[in-house]
Amino acid sequence: MRKNDTANNLWGVLLAFIVGVGVFGNVTEAQTKRPKKKPTAQKLNQANDKIEYAPDADLLKKMQVQIMVVKSKKDWKQFNRQRPIVNKSGSRSAYIVEFAIEENNKAMIDVIVIYEKSSDKFYEIRGFDFPRPFDELKWTSNDVLEFEQWVNPHNGGRYMVNLKTGKVVSAGYVRSN
Repeated sequence: MRKNDTANNLWGVLLAFIVGVGVFGNVTEAQTKRPKKKPTAQKLNQANDKIEYAPDADLLKKMQVQIMVVKSKKDWKQFNRQRPIVNKSGSRSAYIVEFAIEENNKAMIDVIVIYEKSSDKFYEIRGFDFPRPFDELKWTSNDVLEFEQWVNPHNGGRYMVNLKTGKVVSAGYVRSN
């Protein structure tokens, strides 16, 4: 290869580099100058609506006596239920079922149902003082289920139940402002 060819190749590479930096640099600059989306009223309300949680030893003692996990006699597959929340291992799923407590279906309550895949059995979490709706089901481990029960729109309880032992391991109050 001659010296002229090498010099021309270097100039070509340098020119390609300069054009590339100019083009891609402008694209990056244009992306950073995009107008920012303003949050909607709904998102602002959600951001302002904070939920405070306070563990409570007295509530925990009370709920450890009251709440129990019992084998269900009902086949919960037939009931209207929310999408199941499956634990990490896939061995259990939990969901909230709306269940009629009267023949005419006028009085409904929420029931937390756990399906154990290995035994093909259903379990219920029972023992709550108020027939109020449950919310925010989530697995904190393969055996521990966390959920909330709201007494009114601003006050409720958050509970963690170990399904292996059938005991409440954490309880406290939640408040929404």
